[in-house]
Amino acid sequence: MKVKSTIKKILLINKNVKDGNLLEKALLGISSSFDVIKACDVKRGTGFLNSEKIDAVFMDYPLFSSAPEFIREIQKGSLYVPVIVIIQKGKELQAAEALKQGAYDYLLKDGGYEGPLTRVLQRIQRTSIPDKEREDDLEQQSVLFRKIYKSQKWWQHIIDSITDYIFVIDQNYRILRTNKAFSNLFGKDPADIIMRPYYELFGLSGPHEWCVTGESRDNASRRAVERTLNDTYYLISYYPISYDEHEAAVYIMKDITETRRLKDQVYHLDKLSSLGTLTSGVAHEINNPLTGIIGYTEMLLMKNEDDTTKKYLRNVYDSALRCKRIVENMLTFSRQTPAQKSVENINDIIDKTVELHEYWLKSTNIEIIKNYGKVPYVSVDRQQMQQVVLNLLINAEQAISDTDRRGRIEFKTSFDSESNYTLIEVSDNGNGIPPEILPKIFDPFFTTKPVNKGTGLGLSIAHGIIAEQGGTIEAKSVAGKGTSFIIRIPQAG
Repeated sequence: MKVKSTIKKILLINKNVKDGNLLEKALLGISSSFDVIKACDVKRGTGFLNSEKIDAVFMDYPLFSSAPEFIREIQKGSLYVPVIVIIQKGKELQAAEALKQGAYDYLLKDGGYEGPLTRVLQRIQRTSIPDKEREDDLEQQSVLFRKIYKSQKWWQHIIDSITDYIFVIDQNYRILRTNKAFSNLFGKDPADIIMRPYYELFGLSGPHEWCVTGESRDNASRRAVERTLNDTYYLISYYPISYDEHEAAVYIMKDITETRRLKDQVYHLDKLSSLGTLTSGVAHEINNPLTGIIGYTEMLLMKNEDDTTKKYLRNVYDSALRCKRIVENMLTFSRQTPAQKSVENINDIIDKTVELHEYWLKSTNIEIIKNYGKVPYVSVDRQQMQQVVLNLLINAEQAISDTDRRGRIEFKTSFDSESNYTLIEVSDNGNGIPPEILPKIFDPFFTTKPVNKGTGLGLSIAHGIIAEQGGTIEAKSVAGKGTSFIIRIPQAG
């Protein structure tokens, strides 16, 4: 098919001489009046562009993609020159990327060129006008093109600066546009995922149940759902749009994993608050009859001389005392016992607590190591801090009892001058805490011990006491090697 054309000079930039000759032959077959200039690289092509009055440029995609400055060079010129990129068949995704970077059109390399080439030339013709007005109009087109291109780049920069994951899909779930955050989520370049079904990136053979396409913009509204994708919580927003006269959909995925965690934490704290109120009431109700049981049992033990009866009374007395200790722990947990702060030496508190437990430590053959640093005084409730140290000591003993090795518990203190916090580290060489359990150890009533060996309140009480003193406590553990609890207490005054 012959084309009557105002196009006169055509620049071919193609590294492959054979392909260049085939394209030249196809162009001259369409119109013998074409003046075809050939260049084998971008540098020579730019030279021709500056020295000749070029009407159209045909350029191989590998050269185009490696030389973004070529498009900028055209935009800097006084006249707009359409650049048609030659794409290998089967690599149509490159065409979308080329158009996004400023190409006028693309040409598929599929054996013969004549059919597709005629279509491209006719499109250029439709935007052309008679020779006498051509130069002024092309200059206006060039200015308009540069404005549109800059506007597109500006909007793309804005979209790429958004950390949420944005992608636009057509009715066949193929990706039309995306921001860098979305492509980076899968370790891909944006050009590599254009026109691909979005669900392939998630390793699926079909779309998610929440993914909707084909809705009319007039009949739909923005909606949002929460879903878990690859172990991450997302708020997925959807809105239908029109794209190139077709229905499409914009999806925005916002990572709300941390928000969900904080929401769950607030819910958990609310439950703890209610539990604390309930625990306080129950503990007080139990404490009153327990006091009577312990008192009367003591009287019976003093007056009764029968050994068998005394044995039974001693069991009652010991059990009642154990119940009383549990009640006291529950009251401490519910924070009904106000803190009585005083200026104390933390090393002295550890020493006194270990002394109270010395007999049990010797009987279990556990070595105590004290590695004290020079630490300032801290403002704490002495009795409550002794309770914390004792709870950690008992916890370490029980962890060591599950091993065959000789036990070792180390108390280490130091001072962080930058934060003005005193650090207390209590370490043991027990079996450690499994990673899946570690986040739960400060939860009230959480325990892995048998029913008669723990209430699950020890570490929870310690956590609450330290928080009340204005400090923090955390646990680090290595399976099979042991656990360390690190306490940070602010300096007094």
